[in-house]
Amino acid sequence: MKVIEFNDVSFKYSENANAVIKNINLTINKGEFVCILGKNGSGKSTLSKLINGLLLPSSGSVNVLGLDTTSKNHLNDIRKKVGMVFQNPDNQMVATIVEDDIAFAPENLGLSSDEIGKRIDFALNATDMQKFRFSSSQKLSGGQKQRIAIAGVLAVKPEILILDESTAMLDPKGRKEVMNVVKKLNDEGMTVICITHYMEEALNADKVIVMYDGEIVKRGTPSEVFLASEGVEHFGLALPRACYIANKLRENGLPLSDLLYSEEVLAEELCKLFVKN
Repeated sequence: MKVIEFNDVSFKYSENANAVIKNINLTINKGEFVCILGKNGSGKSTLSKLINGLLLPSSGSVNVLGLDTTSKNHLNDIRKKVGMVFQNPDNQMVATIVEDDIAFAPENLGLSSDEIGKRIDFALNATDMQKFRFSSSQKLSGGQKQRIAIAGVLAVKPEILILDESTAMLDPKGRKEVMNVVKKLNDEGMTVICITHYMEEALNADKVIVMYDGEIVKRGTPSEVFLASEGVEHFGLALPRACYIANKLRENGLPLSDLLYSEEVLAEELCKLFVKN
């Protein structure tokens, strides 16, 4: 089932400016985990804002769950169904206590106290942050804050979750915490769109999209994108670290299979080779 459709979409920030999104055609299906990659200025964040109607196309159409984003009558429904988590977790918090922060959006929807309580429970359980319910948000780590930001979005019960560079300001531990939560949500059926410049975050995606100068220049599974003869390096990106290391080892004669490796799997393969030899 299609949940997002871009049909010949272009976008300019002003009438006389150059287009930052150019003739995009894109379909995202229900339950997919899609990673959008691209160097700074490639248009990937603009693309995300077109999905939930923060920006409207200059030409073409964007349909989300069958609703046209250019219709004012549809915008509230779209924004309830498309949750966005941004780069800086501190900028997304509106209350000093975690529970109050998560309750903010449901309260603004006019939900009953009982329903708000249920949604807080659901969001905290989904992000594994139950024990921080009454904590001060300012005392949390960066990864914990970003998980609370995700919880705040989940409290609205969206069908689609967009992460716009949501791990960019986190250390490796925080990035792993956040991506574990995101993968869990996707496994439970939520459609996830992850905009990132960390190539490793794309390894578990169903679909990878590479943007360059406002256009989609590559798309496919992680293996199809990262193992292609014309790789992502051509568009100013680096291979995932494990893939780069595996390529160098193959070039130096190590008999590694031509697979897309995560760091954990590569470590296991190397251990097997050394034990065998």
